[in-house]
Amino acid sequence: MRTNLQGLAGRRVGLTAVFWQYGTYRGNGCCGKSILLRHVRDLSGRLLADHIWINYTAGFDAAGEFCRGDLVRFTAGVDEYVKGYLGAKIDDRLLRPPAVDYCLKFPRRVEKIGRVEQGASPGLR
Repeated sequence: MRTNLQGLAGRRVGLTAVFWQYGTYRGNGCCGKSILLRHVRDLSGRLLADHIWINYTAGFDAAGEFCRGDLVRFTAGVDEYVKGYLGAKIDDRLLRPPAVDYCLKFPRRVEKIGRVEQGASPGLR
């Protein structure tokens, strides 16, 4: 669980992160693009999540093409969701029990602000 995001649930916050890769998802009869961000921090530099997947929105599209290591600044809402297996198979439910976790939604004001070299530990601001 991303406990550092827990206290920010229901709020919109400014964040920085390192772009890692593009991805896709399928669910509820639709599919879309997503982005894996690593070293997600608030604007004061506090680490909020080591990684997080977020929807690829028009804000990311407007900022241009990203490469691994690009430093990104944006605002997003923090929300909670239930993860894990929610079906009827008991064995699967025991392997992946339902739990509350936190995600980022509706990213806005996306901008590239720099680059982090591969292998470097970003003490981002």
